Amino acid sequence: MKSSNKTKLGRILLCSSLLGLSLSACSSPSSLIGESFTLEGELPANFSLKAQAHYGVANGCDGGRRQAKSFESGFQDDKQQYRFTIPVSYRDGLCEMRLARVGLFIHGRYGDKDWQQTYDNGGLEIVDKLPEGAPGFDANGILTRQAECTWWFQQSTAKSRLGEISKLLNCNGTGAHLAANELPGKVVRLGFRVNPEETPSYDRRWIETAAGWKPCQETELSERCQTPPVFKTFKMNGRECTVYPNCTE
Repeated sequence: MKSSNKTKLGRILLCSSLLGLSLSACSSPSSLIGESFTLEGELPANFSLKAQAHYGVANGCDGGRRQAKSFESGFQDDKQQYRFTIPVSYRDGLCEMRLARVGLFIHGRYGDKDWQQTYDNGGLEIVDKLPEGAPGFDANGILTRQAECTWWFQQSTAKSRLGEISKLLNCNGTGAHLAANELPGKVVRLGFRVNPEETPSYDRRWIETAAGWKPCQETELSERCQTPPVFKTFKMNGRECTVYPNCTE
């Protein structure tokens, strides 16, 4: 082999070696990309959960912007198990995207009409350090939380269904703090249950009796119950009712 050819070959091998080192150095941070955690649990019948994961640029690359990924269970007539695999990080071109928070939307339906659905919010906050007293993952890498949802009933003020029973959803215990450096590979187990006792959405507009809840007639000065109370009727699924939830006494 001529010396000039040997020189060229040496240069090629040297460049290939340097290129390999360069690619290795550039790709080492990407070994973190693709990590995820699992959000799972049980939903009551006629409930659906939507998780919206929000991401921000972590490596300061130009042109990067906040992004979101959504996961949703859908409604079922019976209780159901849900399971979402949520990325902790991923690449978008040259940008490294890191999970910032997960918004939760708990949907419930109490009838077959479009307006007989509502929701409440929750969220998983991603932090560098857990707040004092906040629970962490156990030895098996699981964080278990139990949320409770209560239906708040009221008389609708919408013209199309004036006086008809409508409901709001109020859920407690639907949040958690998660340490960012502990999150990959872990499981957040968030279950939901429904409080069997429904309550009015406003205080002092309904009075509970042995037969159930009865709505008070408002006056010119107040919508609250007076002494002595004067009761009124309401509508429920097209029926004229005097007591909730049984309609009639």
